[in-house]
Amino acid sequence: MIAGLAGGVSSACTVPVFRYALDHWPGDPYRLEAPEEWMTSEAATSLLELLEETRTEVRIQPLEDAGAPARLLLPRKGSVVWSGTLDETAGNLFISPVRQELAQRILSGESMVWIMVTSGDEEADRILEERMTERLDYLQSVAAIPEQDPNDPDSKLGPGPELRVGFSFLKVAHDDPREQVFLRMLAGPESELLDENPDTGKREPFGGVVFGRGRVLGAWPSSSLDDEGLDEVSLFLLGACSCRVKVQNPGWDLALAVDWDEALQDAQMQADRNSSEEAVGAKPGRNDGGTADAEPRVEVVRMDSEQDDIALPSNPNAGFLKAHPAAGPLIGGLVALAGVLALCCALGSVSGVKGS
Repeated sequence: MIAGLAGGVSSACTVPVFRYALDHWPGDPYRLEAPEEWMTSEAATSLLELLEETRTEVRIQPLEDAGAPARLLLPRKGSVVWSGTLDETAGNLFISPVRQELAQRILSGESMVWIMVTSGDEEADRILEERMTERLDYLQSVAAIPEQDPNDPDSKLGPGPELRVGFSFLKVAHDDPREQVFLRMLAGPESELLDENPDTGKREPFGGVVFGRGRVLGAWPSSSLDDEGLDEVSLFLLGACSCRVKVQNPGWDLALAVDWDEALQDAQMQADRNSSEEAVGAKPGRNDGGTADAEPRVEVVRMDSEQDDIALPSNPNAGFLKAHPAAGPLIGGLVALAGVLALCCALGSVSGVKGS
C-alpha cells in the first residue's frame, strides 16, 4: 500500500514512528505568494503576528505583479492548495475546526488520527466508515508499541503526552466550506481524490492518516482502504522508527497554526499531573466509590459544515491498551499458587520447631 516504508538509515531506536515524528520532525514550510502591496496592509500584519506567535512553518514570497493572485503551495511538491485574494480572513488558511481537533487529539496522546472524507454518496460513505471504525476498534484491542528501555539514550522520549496506543477517527464532508484548504492539504499530491470520476460523475470517499506534528503518511481511495491496508499503515506507525531521516520517509505536512514545542511542554506537564493523581489513587485502602472505566474504543468525531462545537470524549483514559482476556485467570492462578507455597513454608517451620 505504501512504498518504501522500511527504507533509509536503520538504528536501534525503539521509539514508535508516530512518537519519533512528534519529537523530532518539524513541519516543512508551505510557500505563500502574496502581492507586495498587500504585505503593508493591516490584514498582512495580523497574519504575520499569527504565524510568528504559533511558529507556523510558512515562507512568504512577495509578488511584484499587483494583479497576480495570491497562492498557497505545498512544501517540496509545489502543488497549489489555495489561490485567490488575501484579506482579513487570511488566517483561515492555517486554522480550521478539523485542524484544531487534530492537534488536540495528537497532543492528548493519540498515536494517529484517521480522517475520512465523504463523497456525498450515502451508501459508499457508510460502507467506508463502518470498515474503518470496525478495523480501528480491532487494532485498538490488539496492537502494542515496542517495549521501551528507559536507559537507552537512542530511545529517549522528548516532552509530550504519555506514550500509548490510541486511534482516532474523524469524518469530514467533502463540501464543508471551512475545510476546503485543509482537504487539499490532506489529499496533497493525490489531488485527484477530490475530483469526480469523469466516467461516472461521482466522487469516491477517501481516507488519510495524520501523525506527529501534522504529518500525512498518505491518502487513499476507499477501494485501497481494506483491512489489510489499514493494518499495514497503522502498524507501521506503531512500530519502531527504523529511519530517522524525515525526507526518506513517505508523506507530506499539513499547515497548522500550532506552536508544537510549547504545546508539547504543556502536554508533558499534564501527563506528569495525571501520573501523580494516578499514584495517589492507587494507594492501598483508598476507595473513592468510582466505577471502572469503560473499555477503550476508537474516538470518533464527525465534522459537518453546520457543526460549530465538537463533542469531546467523556472518558479521559480512552485509548489505553486493553489487558489480554487471559490476564484475569492467570493472575488468579498465580495468587492461589503463592498461597499454597506460603502454607507449605509455614508447615515446614512448625515441623522444624517440634523437632528441635
